[in-house]
Amino acid sequence: MSPTSTTTVSPDTAPLTHRIGFVGDSGVGKTTVATIVAARLAERTGVTATGDTAQIVDNCTHRDDALGIEWTVDDCAPGVDALDACADKLDTVFVVATPETLESVESYADRARHHGVDCFLVVNRFQESARDQLRAFEGPETAEYIHHDADVSAAITAGRVPTLPERTVEAILVEALQPERHTAEQAVTALESSERSIVNVEAESRNIAESVLDTFETAGLG
Repeated sequence: MSPTSTTTVSPDTAPLTHRIGFVGDSGVGKTTVATIVAARLAERTGVTATGDTAQIVDNCTHRDDALGIEWTVDDCAPGVDALDACADKLDTVFVVATPETLESVESYADRARHHGVDCFLVVNRFQESARDQLRAFEGPETAEYIHHDADVSAAITAGRVPTLPERTVEAILVEALQPERHTAEQAVTALESSERSIVNVEAESRNIAESVLDTFETAGLG
């Protein structure tokens, strides 16, 4: 289940910048994931895309996002060595893999640790038959599962932005901004005390997610 989050930011806060990189082996759908994220960001805030994603998503300079953040989305070249070339510029790395390529993830995670960059996994072309395999996987925390969808691949091939539920992208962005995960109670305390403006609460089922949201709304944070 994707992380559930709530965000509060002072309107007087100066715009921040955040640079995220998508890495992975050739053919895993790295550009697909980077494109979906960049396109969602471009709807609401300033974003610059690099790599193959820049051929699909135009850079956007407006700053309407309540978070006050300007983003750069780096669609890095395939392979682990690409991470060495860009790690010093990145705030967060997302390793894109399919259930069939999970064995390659640790090499990317190791490079990210070496460079001191937060690292998460995005599983592309996910199918329910792979859920037990992913539960047993020991590696970076999973930011999101993107289900297998032939229409998504067709859109990228045609140079169009695929359409996915907004929450898919939001989960990835929350991981980028707040990698530390909280319980619902810890999240409420952090927000009420202004210790955090963004919190990341992982919910393992839809019922738990709804309970977390109810907790936030009861605390006046919804």
